[in-house]
Amino acid sequence: MKTISKMILGAACLTGLMGMTGAALAQGADWELSGYAAVTSDYKFRGISQGDRDPSPQGSLNLTGPDGWYIGTWLSSVNFTGPGGTNPYLEMDIYGGKHFDLGGFADLNVQAYYYSYPAADLPAGAPDLSYFEGIAQLSKTFDALTVTATWAYSPELTAGGGTGNYLGGNATYVINDWLSLSGNVGHQWAQNAKYAGSRDYTHYDIGASLSYMGFVLDGRWNSTDLNAAQCGAFYMATVDACKGSFVASLTYNFKLLP
Repeated sequence: MKTISKMILGAACLTGLMGMTGAALAQGADWELSGYAAVTSDYKFRGISQGDRDPSPQGSLNLTGPDGWYIGTWLSSVNFTGPGGTNPYLEMDIYGGKHFDLGGFADLNVQAYYYSYPAADLPAGAPDLSYFEGIAQLSKTFDALTVTATWAYSPELTAGGGTGNYLGGNATYVINDWLSLSGNVGHQWAQNAKYAGSRDYTHYDIGASLSYMGFVLDGRWNSTDLNAAQCGAFYMATVDACKGSFVASLTYNFKLLP
């Protein structure tokens, strides 16, 4: 019953967001509601599998308003062993922020992001899986090439990881209307050594995307510098969660309003 109640709470939060969306759109045409539905062969977050290396359905809704403000939610199935041996099954994230145009020089995106696991039935005294990050991204476009630098800070990482800092970089090169190449590299720091098996870690990925009429097929190699023993500190279902692997995903992007 406790797990069911948390799942109902997650659904209620999503319903509340949709209600806010409808009210905002009713007030003016400057608001846009968009989203996507996707399936991925393995949901990896910063190089680490959140789905026991199995496929995961995913989805997102994003409400963009005037002057660069936005709010949204993102959902995915998950499959890993949390504190006390529990499986949270569902990740439901809530985020909001603002884009700033820095005089045409670059784009700054400042975001508050909450990672939530509403179905996690944790035992008494177990560290919480849900956590908050403040994120800043600076992007610059040079013709067909866009580069982005990301910094994220968390006062308390998931599962009692303590203070966390993350620094990452992305480069995306658009070849034509349907083909692009991209890569990411990032480094995660954690205050609590147990979060990263007595060490911080680096991850990277590189791949290509094909786009056609709202559909995006993406394939990329994704890996970390963590070994099996270090990976086990992340409460993953298997020690293979941090191993390098090829990940494929199919996404359909849509716009609901206006």
